[in-house]
Amino acid sequence: MRKIILDTETTGLNFQKDRIIEIGCLELVNDVPSGNMFHRYYSPGLIKISDEAEKIHGLNNKILEKYPKFDDCLDDFIAYIKDSILIVHNASFDISMINSAFSRNNLELIDIEKCICSLIMAKKLFPGSKVNLNALCKRYDISVEGREKHDAMTDCHLLAKVYLELIGGKQRKFKFSNKNKDLNLSNKHPSDVNNIKLKEIDLTECEKDNHLKMLKDIPKSIWSVN
Repeated sequence: MRKIILDTETTGLNFQKDRIIEIGCLELVNDVPSGNMFHRYYSPGLIKISDEAEKIHGLNNKILEKYPKFDDCLDDFIAYIKDSILIVHNASFDISMINSAFSRNNLELIDIEKCICSLIMAKKLFPGSKVNLNALCKRYDISVEGREKHDAMTDCHLLAKVYLELIGGKQRKFKFSNKNKDLNLSNKHPSDVNNIKLKEIDLTECEKDNHLKMLKDIPKSIWSVN
């Protein structure tokens, strides 16, 4: 399944007045980054980038004046995202900014209900805690070294790692302890150890079926038996 991690930087917070000045997209295939990316800068035109926004992303009107406007380049962006599921941290803001441009150009709007908001996911998992991208990276021990300013592509790469943790994390191989003190085997003769019977857990047929179905949904599962 194709999903797109998406992040924008803007001139400000007003959906109608302000403009998108940077977009970053990172393709996930079965929730794994494929390396396929979309990254563009855009001119804000006559819209002044607010001081508050510039402090966040470091972009200003002078830097961006050589680029085309987002409204003039919508076809490339639409072709990239296609019908993919969009994953956005605070989707209500980014999607509203994009839809504002679509609306000005009489294009079909993105259905926010079909997007995944990682901010909402994090709020449900960690009620009462900070759930901005920096806080989640710290929680999951994801390095943000070098991230002095917000830029769309860097944030996409960070969000891809955070999203993977939010949906359950990477597959981890089980680690079994070599200690045998719990079974009191250290002083036993090898022949005695071989005769020890561990307690068996009986699984229902339903549990076995569910386990097999789960393995089919996990790409390159380390638990599959060929």
